[in-house]
Amino acid sequence: TGLSRPERRGAGIVAADIGGSRATKKASAQEGQFELETDQLLGAEDSDTQIMADFMKENLKTALKDQRDLHKKREQLLAEETQILQESGDNLIGVELESLDEIRADLSELDTKLTELKESTPEAFVGLHLKELIGYKRDMNRGTIVETPYVAKQAEDIAANLRANIPVLIYGHLGTGKTELAMHVARQYMGKEALVISGSKNMSTAELYGHQVLALDKIQKTDLDSFVQEVEDKFTAWQAAHPDVSEAEQNRAHDRLLQTYLTQLKSGTISDFFLGPVYQAMEEGRPVIIDEVNAIPHEILISLNHILTRRAGDTIRIQQDSGKEVTVQDGYCVMMTGNLNQVQDRYVDRQDMDPAFLSRLYKKEHDYLPQSITGTVENEAGEENELFHLLLAKVMDKNGNANLPENAVRQLWNLAKAARVTQDVFAGRSTDNAFYFKEGGTRSTQYFLQEGVLSLRALDLVIKKWTADGCKQELDYYVYQNFVSQSTVAADRAYLYQVCKDQFDFFKTPGWE
Repeated sequence: TGLSRPERRGAGIVAADIGGSRATKKASAQEGQFELETDQLLGAEDSDTQIMADFMKENLKTALKDQRDLHKKREQLLAEETQILQESGDNLIGVELESLDEIRADLSELDTKLTELKESTPEAFVGLHLKELIGYKRDMNRGTIVETPYVAKQAEDIAANLRANIPVLIYGHLGTGKTELAMHVARQYMGKEALVISGSKNMSTAELYGHQVLALDKIQKTDLDSFVQEVEDKFTAWQAAHPDVSEAEQNRAHDRLLQTYLTQLKSGTISDFFLGPVYQAMEEGRPVIIDEVNAIPHEILISLNHILTRRAGDTIRIQQDSGKEVTVQDGYCVMMTGNLNQVQDRYVDRQDMDPAFLSRLYKKEHDYLPQSITGTVENEAGEENELFHLLLAKVMDKNGNANLPENAVRQLWNLAKAARVTQDVFAGRSTDNAFYFKEGGTRSTQYFLQEGVLSLRALDLVIKKWTADGCKQELDYYVYQNFVSQSTVAADRAYLYQVCKDQFDFFKTPGWE
């Protein structure tokens, strides 16, 4: 209508007067019915019910204000910690160490106060948790990583090391969100968008540091045509010899061939140097993220040794560009990510990293989100179940409302528990024998998933399909169709179906067998 709620009520506008879709009319009718019931319930302004409602509203306002004040104090303390670390460098003196201890004690005390605040009144408990979930939903809509308490602690630890000029390796299993975490740290904690380098077994130093470029205007057209044809012929032959490589690998191969021929072409003249992402990050004062670092050949990795601990103000000589110098600007730092073979050799083309190289890094394991695998949603869905809270946020609208089929919240709880079990089994962790693979109906053996893990990406696909379809089918259908059946390993499919059915009450309605 273009009118505010009080204006609509004052004008006596009802649902029948409003045009638009069936959903719009239903929403308006529900709003009008809610307001009518609220007026009847609260009664006169001086009624006991109205006084209680005002009291509850004040409790909520107080909780929101107190939380905002505590968050401001936390930001101030973190900024103070950063300033001390940046100004002192590697030479912390006594008073600086004492100050850091005080700051960290104050941060710990603030965390305690925030927890106590959530439990101070029923309104604080409901309101602050709902605000948290709405914040998760806002992050999802923006396409950024959701900063749950676990993610926030990981990010703060990584950022503290980067500010101390220590490069960080973030390692963990498939689907834990390592790269997203690194980009989040760069953006939110270091204040800059990172430059991302994708590692691979065919990587060259040019992809890190840069390469020379040819002045094509000095080449005769006949030479140029011949040159282009020769490069394309070589690239076609390379493609035939490597039929299964990704598009990114093909692009790298083409670039390498191109650079080789450029430097060999006698009629061309090398005129300039294209600055690679490492030197570019130094020059612009930006974080650099080297993704899938343990896929990079060892001889390429060791070339990074001299640039890992460079700090603002240092001057770096670019060997590939006749000794031209770059001055490192404030904000430059290095993060790396990798899937490490901690239990089994499940990550192909990943190599063990050199201990001397690793010794230069702060190593941070990034795990799947915390989630209990036992208990009921009524009794156990508390603070530590961040995966479940994320699923709730996924099915909410931006205001915190969720219209779901009966029993859906309990199913989401079971889905979160099932996801965490698959994550532990995929990671090779010891699990209760309730989650063993039952073969032949009686024999139980511990099983290791080869590919079928309910990661955040997999869960996101299941929930998106379910909600986009208007919850037309039961959630079980989308779990099977968009996750279980997608595994290309037959044993994985059998195990996933079995554990979801026997332990988490999926696939129990008629027809699933």
